[in-house]
Amino acid sequence: MKRAIFPLPIFILPEGYTRLRIFEPRYLTMVKNALKTNSGFVLCTFEHDTPLNISAQGCLMDVIDFDQDESGMLLIDVFASKSVQIDNVYQDEQELRHGDVSACNTPYWYNKDNHEIGQHQLLQVALEDVFANNPDLQSLYKTTKFNQLAWIVARWLELLPISIEKKQQLAFETNFDNLLSFLHTVINNEFA
Repeated sequence: MKRAIFPLPIFILPEGYTRLRIFEPRYLTMVKNALKTNSGFVLCTFEHDTPLNISAQGCLMDVIDFDQDESGMLLIDVFASKSVQIDNVYQDEQELRHGDVSACNTPYWYNKDNHEIGQHQLLQVALEDVFANNPDLQSLYKTTKFNQLAWIVARWLELLPISIEKKQQLAFETNFDNLLSFLHTVINNEFA
């Protein structure tokens, strides 16, 4: 399936939410078409060293809500419905990027049976505290899955103040046990 692609310096994984400020005409057109056809668009990480700055993977985004900020710019709340592989990227006359997208199972640990909290309750409790103390984040998430470990890990990767490159490495190149160990090290130091 073909979809418009929006490369940004944002890291998002399936079932994540984010708010985007849309002001360029090409992206206003993208949102309009996504809403009109109920097809969404792809949000991917902006890559400096790839053709058209598109990463190989992204997330298919559904527009959940929209509003305007004080200056009249469009704000949209979007939900990452699934991971997608991006191929055959091109630009149209507005310089809006498009490509063929297909569902993929990355990060591999997200779709596996990594749901039991078990001895990782500290990650759950600390994330619940972050949500409770951040009303903007809490209002953005229409649904939460604090009882599912993979969802908790994905949200921590999105929220942690580390480079996008490090987030990608942890999400896509590190096994789940090492990822959990990293998160426990960071969370124990920051939230204990």
